[in-house]
Amino acid sequence: MKILSEKISEKYLITALKIYNFYISNSTSNFEEKKLSLKTFKLIYKKTRANKLPFIIAIKDKVIVGLAFVSKFREKSGYRFTYEHSIYVSKNFTNHGYGSIILKELIYLCKKNKNIKNLIAVIGGSNNYASVKIHQNNGFKYIGTLSKVGYKKNKWVDSIYMQKKL
Repeated sequence: MKILSEKISEKYLITALKIYNFYISNSTSNFEEKKLSLKTFKLIYKKTRANKLPFIIAIKDKVIVGLAFVSKFREKSGYRFTYEHSIYVSKNFTNHGYGSIILKELIYLCKKNKNIKNLIAVIGGSNNYASVKIHQNNGFKYIGTLSKVGYKKNKWVDSIYMQKKL
């Protein structure tokens, strides 16, 4: 599998956006309720790169398997060494270990950034067992659950917090 982390083309961003939007439309793992436009997604990519944070796309046999990126955990200055990440695997490639491969690469890139000391996973839905397992297998510790903090698809959704100290 090939990991792209520098100068990702618009073609790849379009496909990555389709994966991202799939989770908006079909799950509670992403608390967005409306699909993102390409313009908005490109702004996320540009902001991530401008802040010298990882944004990666994983490719296998010329097909995008998934994506991951890092953003600030909170805006207050005291959180300046703590970052949150997002990771999404194409529905066609789930349950094959790709999420863990992508997460390992993201952790590697985060360790190279001297400003990132803590990585937080905010996992949408208490029943998102696959994401919890991938994070546990990559050294994340369960911190807690915020009960019914998100509202999506006409129901309240929990957020599971996990942390990895780098």
